[in-house]
Amino acid sequence: MKEPKTPPSFGDIDRLLERIPNKYLLVNAARVRAQQLVNRDEPTVEGADPEKAVTTAFAEITADTLDIEINQSRIRP
Repeated sequence: MKEPKTPPSFGDIDRLLERIPNKYLLVNAARVRAQQLVNRDEPTVEGADPEKAVTTAFAEITADTLDIEINQSRIRP
């Protein structure tokens, strides 16, 4: 009997939320970065898989290698 595969991990969600404190902004930042990677932007972390842009984007956010600006005036309370 085969053992079930463990799903790929994007890292510790708490570490991601330390970098970007709002889960919706986090997902949007990862989406934007993943699109940049698909459009052949160079990854900022070692060992990035070019076929897994979203995973690479989350790894970059966790490693704090991206310059992400959050406009606080556009965040609803």
